[in-house]
Amino acid sequence: MKLSETNQSISAGKKEAKAKMSVVDAFSPETAAEYARRMYRRKYQNWGDETRALEEMSFLCGLNPRSLKRLMKGETKDPGIRVFGRIRKAYLDFCSRQLAELQTELEVEKARFGDAHFEDLDREVEALAAKLRAAKETAKGR
Repeated sequence: MKLSETNQSISAGKKEAKAKMSVVDAFSPETAAEYARRMYRRKYQNWGDETRALEEMSFLCGLNPRSLKRLMKGETKDPGIRVFGRIRKAYLDFCSRQLAELQTELEVEKARFGDAHFEDLDREVEALAAKLRAAKETAKGR
């Protein structure tokens, strides 16, 4: 019986190792680069904005502009978990600011046209806010 208990714990240990491995895989350079590119695309809108957007995003991520640009182009092999964490935090903060702007615009429109016109949209925005809070809580736990 002890042998079967041992075998069960080994198989359970393998399952835990696989679960941990998938979490580590989430810290890929491609994921970090995608977060950086998304923020950059939303900031870079007009000719001449590239430098300003790159400097602003690099400041938020705690990197220098050249390092961030190399990451976005895929020239960085492995940014490391610490860099990934900073980029993810900056991305979630960026999303929070975007959501706050959306909520402000929604409040203005509700004041203009009444709450009844925006009930569905208001629920969707609240659901988005809940998902964002959950993502931030998950990021804090790492």
